Amino acid sequence: MSAGGRVAITGLGVVSPVGNDIHAFWKNSVAGVSGIRPIERFDSANFGCKVAGQVEGLSESPFYKKKYIRIDPCSAMGLVAASQALAQAGIETGGEKRVRYGVYSGTGIGGVTTHETACLKYAAKPDDPRISPLAIVRVMNNAGASEIAMHFGFAGESLTVSTACAAGLQALGEASRAIRDDRADLIVAGGSDAPLSRPLYSAWQSMRVMSSWGGDPAAASRPFSGDRSGLVLAEGAAYVILESEVHARGRGAEILGFVDGYASNTCHGHITRPSMEHEVDVMGNALKSAGITIDDVDYIHAHGTGTEANDVIETDAIKAVFGERAADVPITSGKSMLGHTLGASGVFGLISALLSLNKGIAIPTINLDNPDPKCDLNYVANKAQPLSRSRTAMVNAFGFGGTNCTAVISKAQ
Repeated sequence: MSAGGRVAITGLGVVSPVGNDIHAFWKNSVAGVSGIRPIERFDSANFGCKVAGQVEGLSESPFYKKKYIRIDPCSAMGLVAASQALAQAGIETGGEKRVRYGVYSGTGIGGVTTHETACLKYAAKPDDPRISPLAIVRVMNNAGASEIAMHFGFAGESLTVSTACAAGLQALGEASRAIRDDRADLIVAGGSDAPLSRPLYSAWQSMRVMSSWGGDPAAASRPFSGDRSGLVLAEGAAYVILESEVHARGRGAEILGFVDGYASNTCHGHITRPSMEHEVDVMGNALKSAGITIDDVDYIHAHGTGTEANDVIETDAIKAVFGERAADVPITSGKSMLGHTLGASGVFGLISALLSLNKGIAIPTINLDNPDPKCDLNYVANKAQPLSRSRTAMVNAFGFGGTNCTAVISKAQ
């Protein structure tokens, strides 16, 4: 990145299928605990994939209860995760508006639960559907960013990114650029998605990219495995606090790490099939942005969806970028435990990678008992591994529609 000062990470927040705070999230991630369970939100009897990564226990939070009645679950989960990140960063909220504080948020789907409810009401009684007057402001993709900004009194830049599975990481990357360009002192950055709606699930099923695993639900998400059969949808939210290093040190904040580099590009060949060429380019450009080489990367958090094409193409792209060193770099797909949280997934990957750097241990890719011969790198199979060196990590997020993003992060020395 340009020489505008470093971008510090000072707070982390998550709402996920494996834990609704950073402590639980890390504890379960490093232990290889799966958050994939039989679907409880709707009848899945007619679906080939009957499992999902579902958030549990969040509705008991007084904060969540207060907001849930007014906003979509996608926004509500994001608001909870953002509040955790702000609390860890030591940011006092309320009082006067902060014109140098902003929100950059990503979502793949937005308020789909509200959309489904409105459509069902209309279908049942089109002459008098009694659709909520709040439906539009719940459904709109920028609802999540708006709710965070309004709740915490942030009056700086607000941006919503909707680039499918790359959305959250792209929002975070663009936030880091805004801080380097001195357009903001602090930005809440991340992503949220709540895609567990029956009609939407049916649409995903029609794409034939969903897992057809018929055994233990916890084993349904199987990135890089020879018997993988597709992705598992999940819900969740992941947010971080980014601020200029000068601002963070000036207020005495604990710096957890830095965003050192970021790049994005677009595949132009196919709307869903990934492109090795473009993945190679985006990883290489992220390294250039960070001013480092392949020898400086200690860990990779892969996109790793568990689809047949994605895992092989990402493996080949990593080999092309890292050459002989590819075999020496530990690689994890957290989707093996979480499922695919769409617009939140890249930020979950970044948070996992940062925690791994700070703890000196790589979380596992679970359900990897039968590796695909074409996926022959070190994916930290089934059990966490100590990192021989833990300074810098690369995080990938690739989305339908062709958007590719890679971020490079480092821990605070």
